[in-house]
Amino acid sequence: MNGRLGLLALAAQFAPRLFKIRMGTWIAIAVGLLVVFGLLVWAAVAALGWVYGQAQGLVGTAREAAAGPAQAVLEQAEQMVPAVRERLDAHLGDYVPALKGPGAPARDVSGEDLGPLLRYPGLARTAWQRQESGASVEYSGRADYDAVLRHYVDGFARLGFTQMVQSANRDAETHVYRKGNERYTVHLTRLGRDEVSVRIESSRK
Repeated sequence: MNGRLGLLALAAQFAPRLFKIRMGTWIAIAVGLLVVFGLLVWAAVAALGWVYGQAQGLVGTAREAAAGPAQAVLEQAEQMVPAVRERLDAHLGDYVPALKGPGAPARDVSGEDLGPLLRYPGLARTAWQRQESGASVEYSGRADYDAVLRHYVDGFARLGFTQMVQSANRDAETHVYRKGNERYTVHLTRLGRDEVSVRIESSRK
C-alpha cells in the first residue's frame, strides 16, 4: 500500500514538469524515435538481403561443382563411344552370332590401316596387301552407307586433300584424294541394307 502511495506521489511530483515541456521538444523526441525505428528496419532488411545473397552464392557454387564432373564424364563418354562400338561390332559374332549380319567379320585380319583418317567405327579389316607401288586394305561391316561416304569425303577435305570422283552410282562410288605426293583411292560399296565395304589403295607419285 505504501509502495503505491509512493509511486502516486512521485507521479504527482513530475506531472507538472511534463506539462511544462514545449511542444517542439515532444516533436523532436517523436522524430528521433521514428528515425531510430527506421534505422532498425533498414538494418533488418539489409541483414536479410545479405543472408539471401550468401545462400544464392552457395547454391550457384554447388551447381558449378556438380556440373564440372558431369560435363567431364559426358566428354569422356563421347570419346569412348566410337572405340567401344568398334570393339563390340568386331567381336559381337563370337558371342551372339544371330545379332550380326551375314558375312560380317568377327575380327581384323593381319596388316595395318592406311591413310591419315581413322577407319569408320564398326568396320573390321577384312583384307590387306602390300605391293611395290603401294598397299591396299579392305574394311567391311554394318554401317550406314551415306554416313561412311561423308566420313571419308569430309575427313580428307579437312586434311587439305583434293578430291576427284572416278565413278559413282546408287550402290558404289570411287574417289581419288591427292595431297603433294600422297594419293589415296577409296572404293565404297553397299553390300546390303546396312552393310558396306571400303577399299583404300595408297600410292606415292
